[in-house]
This record gives sequence, C-alpha cells and structure tokens, in this order.
Amino acid sequence: MLSLLNRLFLLTMIAISFSSLQNRRTLTLCLAGAVLGLLEWVAFSNLMMAPAPREHIWVSLLLAVGIFGVASFTLLMHVAVRKALLVSLGLGVASAALILQAQGGYAEVALFWRAPQMWVAMGLLATITLPFLAILVERPRDWADYRRLFELSWSMVCSWAVALFFCGLAWGVLMACHMLLSFVGITLLGDVLLEPTVAAVVSGALVGAGLALASDSDGGYLSPILLLKLLRLLTPVLLVVMVVFIVALPWRTGEGLPLAALCVAAVLGASTLVSSVVADEDTNASATPLLRASARLLGFVMPVLAGVALWAIGERVAQYGWTPIRVLVTTAALVAAGYGLSYFWASCHPQHWMARVRRSNVGMALVLIVLAIIWLLRIGSPEAISAASQVARLEAGTLSADEFPDTEMRMYWGLPGQKAVDYVVEKNLLVGKSEDKPEEAVPDQELEVWDIGEDKARQMLLGSLPSSPADHPLRQSFIETYPGWDIAYLAKACETRTQGNHAGCLLVFVDLLPGEAGDEAIVLSVNNPMNNGAVFVQTANGEWEKATAFTPGLSLDNMGAVIDGIHAKGAVIEPAPFSVLKLPDGGFIGAAQRP
Repeated sequence: MLSLLNRLFLLTMIAISFSSLQNRRTLTLCLAGAVLGLLEWVAFSNLMMAPAPREHIWVSLLLAVGIFGVASFTLLMHVAVRKALLVSLGLGVASAALILQAQGGYAEVALFWRAPQMWVAMGLLATITLPFLAILVERPRDWADYRRLFELSWSMVCSWAVALFFCGLAWGVLMACHMLLSFVGITLLGDVLLEPTVAAVVSGALVGAGLALASDSDGGYLSPILLLKLLRLLTPVLLVVMVVFIVALPWRTGEGLPLAALCVAAVLGASTLVSSVVADEDTNASATPLLRASARLLGFVMPVLAGVALWAIGERVAQYGWTPIRVLVTTAALVAAGYGLSYFWASCHPQHWMARVRRSNVGMALVLIVLAIIWLLRIGSPEAISAASQVARLEAGTLSADEFPDTEMRMYWGLPGQKAVDYVVEKNLLVGKSEDKPEEAVPDQELEVWDIGEDKARQMLLGSLPSSPADHPLRQSFIETYPGWDIAYLAKACETRTQGNHAGCLLVFVDLLPGEAGDEAIVLSVNNPMNNGAVFVQTANGEWEKATAFTPGLSLDNMGAVIDGIHAKGAVIEPAPFSVLKLPDGGFIGAAQRP
C-alpha cells in the first residue's frame, strides 16, 4: 500500500509539473531535453561498460550526442523544428566522424581525453558553428552578416546561461523537497531523482524548459520577468511537498533545530515562489490558473509550517535554554511567521489577493531592515540573551556545573559570554565542576568534521570504533597510531548507525598476507568514498602502513550491509577465485568479476 501511495505521489508531481507548461513550444523543448538526456546517459553508460576494442566508437557517439543536443536545443530557439533537427543531426554525424578520426592519432582513448586541443576543437564545433548554421538555414546569402551573427551569438549565450541557472535552481528546490519529505520518512523522491538515468532525463527536461522560456524574452537576455517565469514553474511542486509534509508530520518523532530549520526554509522558499507568481503587477503576474491557485494555496499552508518551527524551537529552549544559534533560528522562524500570516491574510481575500501579497512584501522588507539595524546596534544580542539564559538555569539548579558551557561561552559568545563566565566564577557557581570530565556538547551543535582535531578523533575512536574479532589486542595500538588522513571522517562515521543498528564503522583484523607476521587491519566506514576498505600492515617497529588494497566488491551503497554482515557472521577468509598476473615488485593484476 505504501509503495502504491509513493508511486501515486510521484505521478501526481510529474503531472502537475507538466500541466504548468501550457506553452506548446516550452513543452516540446522540455520533452526533447528529456529524450536527449536519456540518449546521452545511454551513450555514457555503454562507454563505461564497453570493451577496449570498441571504446573509441562509444566515445565518438557520446560526444556526438552531446554536440547534437546542444545544437538542436540552440537552433530550435531560432529556426523551425524540422530544419533545426536536420541541421543538428548533420552536425552530430560530422562530429562523430571527426572525433573518430581524431582518436586514430592516439594509442589509447585515455590519451585522447587528456589532449586539451581536442576539447577546444569540440567546444568550438559545438558553439561557434551554431550562429552560422542558424543564418544559413533561413538566409544563406547573409551568412557573413556580422550584425546578425553578433545578435544570434549573444542571444544563444544568454539563453544557455539562463537555462543552466534554472536547471541548478530547480535541482536545488527538488533536493530541498527531498530533505523535507525525508524528515517524515518519505524517501521516494530522492530515491527516484538520484537514479542516474532519471537524473539525466530530468536535467535535460529542465534545460529544455529553461531555454524555451529564455528564448521567449527579447533576444533571450536575462530580465526580471524571465526569472519570475522560471521560478513560478516550481510553485505546484513545492505546494504538494509541503502538504504531504504537514500530513505526515504527526507520525514523525523528534524535534529541535533540524525540524525548525526545514520549516523556516520551506516557508521562505514558498514566499519567493508566491512573489514570482504575483510579480510586480497584475499584467506581469502568471496567467496560468494552476500557478495562481498553487500560489494562493501556499498562503494557507505557510503559517502551519511557521507554527511548527516555533513549536520545535520552543520545546528545545524549554529543555536546554537559549544559545546564540537558537536565538537566530527563532528570529528566522518569527520572520517566516510574519510572511506566513501576511500571506494567509492576503489569500483569505479572493478579490485583489495578489495586491495584498505585494503590500505584505513591502512591509516584511521594512521589518528585515529594522531587524538588521537592531542587530548592528547590539539591541537584543543573541549572545547576551543566551548567556543570561544559561546563567539563570545554573542559578536555578536546572543546569549542573559540569553541563555549563563555560568554555564555549568564553570563546564564541563574545563579551556577554565572557562577562557571564566571570560572573559565575566570582559567585562560585562552578564549584564542584569536574576538571577531567570533557564538556558535553551543547544540543544542536554537533562537531563538524573540520572541528575534530586528530587527537580528539583518536579519543572518539577509542570509545566508538568496534573491531572484528571484538576486543582484538591490536585495536588500541592501531587507533593510537592510525596513519590515515581521514581519521576525522572515520570518527564521524562511527556516530552514524547502519540498518542493523551497528556503528557506521568497523575495524577488521584478518591474516590477508601469509608472508607477513600478524594480522592486517581493514578499515570500513559508511561515509568515506576515498579511503574505504583501506588495508594496513604493521611494520617491525609497531607502526601501521597502508598497503595496496584490491576492493572491487565494496561501494558506498553496500557498506552498511557489509558491516552488518561481518557483525553477524564474522570475518571469513577464503582463497580468491581467480588467477593473477604477478608483477616484478610483488604486486599483481587480477579480475574479480565479469563485466
């Protein structure tokens, strides 16, 4: 049932997205972009799996499809569809033949990729030729008309800039929607969009839609109205996601700043999209009924998410008191509530609701200016509010001396924090504070990777990095002398959990090299694509050195399952089911699996 609902949700989003593209030309370019994105991915995936003798053919097809796509997209903005496709196809075929010929000058395809002049040549073929082709198709005699060439060239450049900007912006909104839905346990959107094939199709469709809208403006140049046209297309998608989020939220446990930040970002993003629909006046507002209805409905949804954000922060503050980050998020939530309530008030009036939204935007802009002045004048300082809150909790006994964040207050909370620490020291409020006990992290302020020093990471790993076999005698010495550059990333990985509720890291000791004394160490972690499955060998003086590892069966996708499997069954050592080519220096070359 859940799978069926997920599919219906995805189909609904796709239908809404396409229904907002009522311009036939925009829809045509959008669908063409999707097809071209799919073709490009097919060529790329076949290139990745192609045997060496055929690799040059797939390289030619991959690059030719890309040139064909760029040419067809560009020419469709200036000439008829049939002419644009025929000319682009001709350019693509000619490009494939030229690229195939160019690869003949290199012993390996990899050397062709490394030749900078080849990239320059292909770039020129895909760009400089297009203004000439656009004129030749319509007026062959004017092919050297500089004025027309200049106009077309800059029109194409600006149109592509707008289209790529829109593609990036749309992906940002889609990923934000994915984060919003993931918070309530709905991961379908991200699971589907992050599939390589789907990502290629969606990217192509977004570029096509962006090019179509860019070409509708005067000469394809960027203008405020053009940007509004691009933004407003995303309004129905965000509306559906916010409604689903609100419906599913009661079944989500947990609160705090993550929930508040998501809700604030959603409300402020919704205000931006609603403003793009209503524009600066009714004549420039969207004429599409779906977009207008979506914008107005967002006005009813926004106060709900703003209220959730304020509730989440209130629960956190009641439990732990104020910190500067909580003051800032609360301020952002109040601003979001201001937008939500003003848009709600505007949406409650069927007549002239868009004019009320514009007046609300002016009022909120003035509020933000006042807020900026207040902060610069240090009125209502977040540090002062937070310091007073923590001192009050300490004096009231709701915060112990060991939990009081005196180090953080002195270092990061400015003069108010330093004065607060001096006050509690003068009043002897920290008497009994343990000197050797490390200060607990303030909630909502987890250490980032770049904040974890090497010594701190080793201390964290001593308590969090499990080993197989458990309590192996070499575990402590390995952690204390771990030579990997990624020690902070490994420490962070140990804080995560796998699907089997194990730590997201594991240290495996096995005898991989019979010719070497003792066991070798294998490091597994869920978040480190650069150093995953690294093998370390202990030297005669007790240090560990990284060895050359052969790990074709490991990937970030299966790391959690691998860690869970080793916890369940232990580390199993078996002979490799393949032969290897022995190298003079002791290394080898082998194939672990068929393509």
